[in-house]
Amino acid sequence: MEFILRKLARCIHVTFFLIIFFSSKIVYSEVVTMPTSLTSDTTDFVLLSSSGVTPSISGYSGTLLVSAVASAGNIKITTTSSTDQAAGYCGYASDGSSAPVQCTGSSLTEIGFRGTQANINTALATLSFKGDGSTGATITVSVTPAGNNYNSANGHYYQVVGEANDEISYADAKTAAEASTYKGLTGYLVTITSEAENDFLDAKVSKNTWIGASDSSTYTSNTHTITEGTWEWISGPENGKTFFCQVAYINTAFNPDRQTANAADDACSVATGYSYQNWDTNEPNDHSSTNIGDEDCAHLKANGKWNDLPCDTSSVDFYIIEYGGTAGESATVSGLTTLSINSTESDDYNVFDDKELVGIVEGQSENAKRFIYSSTNSILERMEWYRTTKKNENIKFQDIGIDIDITNKDTYPYAKLLDAYLLKGDVNKEQKLSNKNIEKFINELPLSKYLKNEFGMVPRKWKIWSSGYLKKGKIKLKSGKVNQEFDSDALTIGMDKIIRKNTLFGIAIRLEDQDTDVGQLGTKIKSNAKSTTIYSSWHNNKSTFIDGLAGYGYIDNDLTRIEQANTSNTLTGNRGVKQYFTSIKFNKIMDRDNFTSLLFGRFDYGLSKLESFSEIGNIQALKFEEQNLKNKSISIGALTKYKKKIKKGYFLPYGRIEFFENLTPNSEVKASYISDPNTEYSYTVKEDYSNSIKLELGFDLNLIDSWYLSTSIRRLIKNNKDFENEFAIKAGKPF
Repeated sequence: MEFILRKLARCIHVTFFLIIFFSSKIVYSEVVTMPTSLTSDTTDFVLLSSSGVTPSISGYSGTLLVSAVASAGNIKITTTSSTDQAAGYCGYASDGSSAPVQCTGSSLTEIGFRGTQANINTALATLSFKGDGSTGATITVSVTPAGNNYNSANGHYYQVVGEANDEISYADAKTAAEASTYKGLTGYLVTITSEAENDFLDAKVSKNTWIGASDSSTYTSNTHTITEGTWEWISGPENGKTFFCQVAYINTAFNPDRQTANAADDACSVATGYSYQNWDTNEPNDHSSTNIGDEDCAHLKANGKWNDLPCDTSSVDFYIIEYGGTAGESATVSGLTTLSINSTESDDYNVFDDKELVGIVEGQSENAKRFIYSSTNSILERMEWYRTTKKNENIKFQDIGIDIDITNKDTYPYAKLLDAYLLKGDVNKEQKLSNKNIEKFINELPLSKYLKNEFGMVPRKWKIWSSGYLKKGKIKLKSGKVNQEFDSDALTIGMDKIIRKNTLFGIAIRLEDQDTDVGQLGTKIKSNAKSTTIYSSWHNNKSTFIDGLAGYGYIDNDLTRIEQANTSNTLTGNRGVKQYFTSIKFNKIMDRDNFTSLLFGRFDYGLSKLESFSEIGNIQALKFEEQNLKNKSISIGALTKYKKKIKKGYFLPYGRIEFFENLTPNSEVKASYISDPNTEYSYTVKEDYSNSIKLELGFDLNLIDSWYLSTSIRRLIKNNKDFENEFAIKAGKPF
């Protein structure tokens, strides 16, 4: 008997060992095989199998769901035969028997499909990846029985359970979910705590589906009894967390006197970190068409929104089981593998292959040069006006009325400046710029201490002048680059005096706003510029003048870049630009009858220091190093004006032609991905034109001792290839 019992015990022991051994083999036989690294390309897709390891799965049975998610770049499969559509993947809203042909697209970051192990392996053999230039990218592959979905964002698994026309009560769904296990994880009725999780589930369901939220006292949380109007998660790790306080019933048609729920007192408060909710419009309303206060259980609708329903309703056929997140639990089966991608570029890859990127880089350079040129021109034109206006010596301080909209200070820089010196009052009435406020403005200008007399006031012999313009221009490039369009408005206010019989000296401040549209995708540059300039004009006779100036400016650029390869990617940044500039101009004036001709030669030099900055937005964000941009040019030209006397002044149509020799050196732009600072890319802003011609037609309207108006049309032709068009309106007043 003892021998038999010993033999029986030994058999039981061996049998138990075999059960454990083979059970273990069964549990751990599920394997996802993936390469450990991959050298990718940014110009084309590379098969993962090119690493020497072909992606595959083994140890699985039945119909499976496989998904692959790339953290950066794009993935695709080229073989979809014998696989089926999977809900929420590759553009499909529900499971189906059709092959997921959209999974072969070239712009996907996530693919998913259903099939047997053999069919899935056939598809995985064609899995390929295209990098985007960033390093540290990953491809996460998960395999679950059909109906189970892995969420790579939180590491949880989800199972949609139910059949159409097979209703289930809330209590039964909760009980069934908590009795379920998967990969060693205990199930629970799903809790949705973020928009990303809600979106993930919305793509997987198309029917009313129970979720683990209730405001019914039937469900007691870990620490307390739920009260009406206090919506809590009643399952999983979130059990007992309040996420919504219903303090009033939205729809009161069935009981007008019942305005507030029990949560109207201060007893309800949302738990920290659990404020996410996605109720549908006018929900939760806590009543159905027949009963009031009977809707205490939440469900996810087909539109992704939440609603409250009676817990025993017959209109819900599905529920979602969530696995993962429970303390002390971890998956026991390997059905998830993450592949680290060593994303390198082909030898000819450069991030500046993106035309939108090149456009915004070129746009910043063009803006910097344009701001210097505009600042310089406004001063040179003042000195030109000074010589052609014979009554300059008699201009005195005076009050002037300015009708100006100062309510839109973000649009008009002159409003920003003048508002500080205008007499306060109704902005809809005429505002006065008084002597007192003029002097206050001048006293705050740089170098003002050198311009005051012994009484601390600005001497009366100083002349105050202003000049502003609105300008619209377009840079049309024929060299394959994206075009640029810009709108700008500017104001220059200055003061000057005759310090000797033949010498004028002055100082001016200039404000300018400019919006530049780069290309057609939405890339933009919004610029705000300020500059201060000192200037002087000297003459040795009545017809020969030498003008000179030197100035400092600063530009604040707000940048918005649309990625050409993926137009849904928007990157933003802010970049400052310091500017230093000087100009000298030689003038010869000739008067004959009503015609005035000006021959001139000019030399310009400017230095723009574009500060380093980093974009924000996504993994494509770049960090740009400091860029030094020098612009040098010499020019000769001629201006002819015809003066026609009118009732209160003069009408002066004119034409100008100017030939430029561009001496500007190329400028180097350096950038790197923020995610990969060790790989640097460069682009050369080429001065691809050596000469240009500027043609201008316009007219001046000078009213004696009053306002003047100027308008012009300009075209700048560069090497007979690229050109800029401008239309400008300018107004000014000496005072």
